[in-house]
Amino acid sequence: MDSLLKVPEIVINIASFLSTTDYLNFQQINKRVYNSVVNGDNDSRYWSLKLTRMGLKRVPSHEMEDNKLVDENNDEDPICIFELYKSFTSQDSKEIFKKFYHCYNSFAKKLYNNNLVNFFPASYSSDPLKQIKILNLIKRYNLSNRNDTETFTKIDTSFNIIRDIFINSVLKEMELNYQSNNLVTVAHFIKVLLISNEESNAIEFFKSKADLPPSLTVLSSDDELFLKEQSQEEENERGTGVLNPESLDKFLNPLRDFLNEKIKLADILFQSEFPVILQFVESFIQDVLLDILNNILSNYSAFLKSNDKDSKANYECLPELYFTFVKKFNTELNDSVNAGPTFQKVVYELLNLYMEPFVVNYMNQTTRVFEALINSQLVNYDIKFQDKEREQNAKIYNSLKDQTDPTNTSNNDSSNNHSITTEISVTAPEADSKQKTLPRSAHSTNSISDDKLDFLSSFTKIFKFSNNENQKLKQQLQLAYNLNLISNNLQNIKSLISLDLCYKILHETSEKTDEIYKFHTMENLLPLIKLRCQEIFKILITQLSNNHVKPAFEKAIMLLQKYNPNEIKQIEIKFDSLSAADGQVEPLVQFTELINIGDIILQMISIFYKNELIPKKIIDKNKDFLNDVIQLKKNFETSIDDFVAEGLNIGINKLMDEISFIFKTQQLPDDYNPPPPSENSPMRDIKPTKCAVRVVELLSNHCFLLTGATDKGTIDVYQQEIGERFFNEIVKHLRKSFISTEGAIWLICDINYFYDFIANKLKQKNVVPYFVGLKSIGQLYIISGKDSKELGKLISDLGKFNGIFTQEEIYEFVQRRSDWVRVRKDVEKVMYGLGLRDCCIM
Repeated sequence: MDSLLKVPEIVINIASFLSTTDYLNFQQINKRVYNSVVNGDNDSRYWSLKLTRMGLKRVPSHEMEDNKLVDENNDEDPICIFELYKSFTSQDSKEIFKKFYHCYNSFAKKLYNNNLVNFFPASYSSDPLKQIKILNLIKRYNLSNRNDTETFTKIDTSFNIIRDIFINSVLKEMELNYQSNNLVTVAHFIKVLLISNEESNAIEFFKSKADLPPSLTVLSSDDELFLKEQSQEEENERGTGVLNPESLDKFLNPLRDFLNEKIKLADILFQSEFPVILQFVESFIQDVLLDILNNILSNYSAFLKSNDKDSKANYECLPELYFTFVKKFNTELNDSVNAGPTFQKVVYELLNLYMEPFVVNYMNQTTRVFEALINSQLVNYDIKFQDKEREQNAKIYNSLKDQTDPTNTSNNDSSNNHSITTEISVTAPEADSKQKTLPRSAHSTNSISDDKLDFLSSFTKIFKFSNNENQKLKQQLQLAYNLNLISNNLQNIKSLISLDLCYKILHETSEKTDEIYKFHTMENLLPLIKLRCQEIFKILITQLSNNHVKPAFEKAIMLLQKYNPNEIKQIEIKFDSLSAADGQVEPLVQFTELINIGDIILQMISIFYKNELIPKKIIDKNKDFLNDVIQLKKNFETSIDDFVAEGLNIGINKLMDEISFIFKTQQLPDDYNPPPPSENSPMRDIKPTKCAVRVVELLSNHCFLLTGATDKGTIDVYQQEIGERFFNEIVKHLRKSFISTEGAIWLICDINYFYDFIANKLKQKNVVPYFVGLKSIGQLYIISGKDSKELGKLISDLGKFNGIFTQEEIYEFVQRRSDWVRVRKDVEKVMYGLGLRDCCIM
């Protein structure tokens, strides 16, 4: 032994494994061992290691806190000493450990000897909070004995026993005090558990007192609990039932109240020390609310199925459920001290986390169903429209048949002179042959068509006419029938598009967009929300375009093309409905109504786009200029513009046809070439002819049809086109007229009348020069035949005609002079410098 003690390394190693008592005894073996081995730095190392194991920090001497400031009374308190001494130097390590030893050795000794009776001093016996703090610190103090395995293990084993006894007693006291509603004391014990790192026991205790009564989660078997009664009209519109908010509130309010009670309980028991309520709320959402949500959707689905509805349409109540849940279990929750100031924000995020799959499913379903809903409304309108059209066509046929029935004595006279007049009241236009017809109506349509053919074919047998007369009458009947259909269709072109239905669909689009966008606070779903809102807008444009507006304009244009006012005037069998409105070309009038409706629809869509999609950043016009939504909107606008342009062009053609017809039928031969006056001839007023007045009246009725119906640019193009085309009609008319010097005054009156309308009423500056040139044309006829040379000079002076006409065109005009044969030689001589006699063949 003496030889071992002579080796310092062995002595130091042996000393490091000794308990405090044994180490102090070991130092006293002999002076040589003490002085040479377990003294000085080696001794400091032993005590420093003990302090380090207890969690104190060794620091250099110059960084050491001034322990002289420590209250000497507090350093004897086992609860305070660890707060007073957090660091040490090698030099004072032994002195500091002495203080810890003085505070905890008596506890350690009792544990070492398994003496657990009256373990705590009297000053701590009534305060479990101090007791648990001492227990926690005893465990920390025992770490200093880790070098002595036997001592450490015996103390630690006894410590665990007394700690378990202590925790169990705390739990029992908590239960007793909770049953006595002594929540303050329960909160005190909760704090003991938290300090002892028994959070799981504290949470389990709270959960055991926060079990949801089964009665609160049971849904009524009565479907009416969640389903609001609907009128038949509402049911037809929506197709399903809707949630009853009063019943839903009645069911959810007790759940909300229950949760608020537990928030209050958590605040009392845990205060802000441990956020137990967040975990509880998350479990409540996951285990209770989601189960309720699924049950509501399941019950709703069963209700729909029992009422012969699509059971998958239960998704439609999801928005109301979501926002009701958010209101009840977020907005209406009490503030929580336990969860802190961000409580409601965190709860909202939890609700979104667990309800997100339901919302995603809703969004995926709603666009598909919305498209089907809009499509069905447009198809139903088309079906009703066609049914009404077939009904009107049948009335037309039956009226024609009745009027030509020889057994009808009241019509015998009219049948003899082949003139039939009747009044037909029509409120819907003829169905487009391209539009779909229902199978159920096919028989009635074919029957009318077959009856019509049989009637027309057998008509010659009813009356004893010659073959030529029979054929003529048959053609007249066929023409009257066809024209009557076209006329009735024209009267209601504007009915091809239902402005009310378009407004209703646009309103539904706005509502659906708002419904989807309400979820925009779910940040994870924001890209999906924008996408679905864009899809809703695209459905609106596509459905309106393909199933309503485009077919309407196509049919309107077809009717414009078919319309021939001359045929109406030429048939002998007359119907009141065939007569056009006085002074108007019916198709053009009706088409402008359709333009007005189309323009209103475009304005409504534009307002919706600017007021809904742009402010909500569903579309960013600065970033999404290539987005297919913007392109689709532009294409729709362009398609309507194209239809308008095509329709107006056809309408202008019909207007010019009508003007041409008036020129042909109402411009009398002697208007511009009157016979020589006689003594009995009345004095003729110098004023525009009746034909000119009728033409200007027709123009006046049509040039301003678009005012207020579309933009100024379209109106200007429309009016300029009419002005230029009218100019050409006048030119063609003058080239077919014979004009005498005496009649030229009335021609000039007519031209001035036309000019006044163009310059002062139409006010299209680009067109006025054409009519200034026309006024100069009138001078070609007013010059007397005796001044033929002056006439030739006028023709040669192109500047007189405002640059509108070439010399060849002017020459054509002058040829319409009634005395052209007489003045031709002199005129051409002035124009070309020679006459025919001046030419000789060599």
